[in-house]
Amino acid sequence: MKVKVKYFAYIRSLVKNTREEEVELSDGAKLLDLLLKLVEKYGVKLGEMIFQQKDEKLSEEVIILLNGRSIEDLNTVLRDGDVVSIMPFLSGG
Repeated sequence: MKVKVKYFAYIRSLVKNTREEEVELSDGAKLLDLLLKLVEKYGVKLGEMIFQQKDEKLSEEVIILLNGRSIEDLNTVLRDGDVVSIMPFLSGG
């Protein structure tokens, strides 16, 4: 199956300035599988942004959207054609 991944803001600098790409995954793959594949492709700096220290839990510094909805459960099963957006958490005042 194929999943579209979109990158926003300074996360693009961690993925060689890629705006979006399609990633091939096995049927039944979970969000965690996708994120680990991306870290394998782009390196440890992306992993440090996405995951908490030495843990496979989502960092508070990043927001993941699945088909436009915020998601935190890394065990969510992905489907062919899903769109996953990765963006930094921004705060302001």
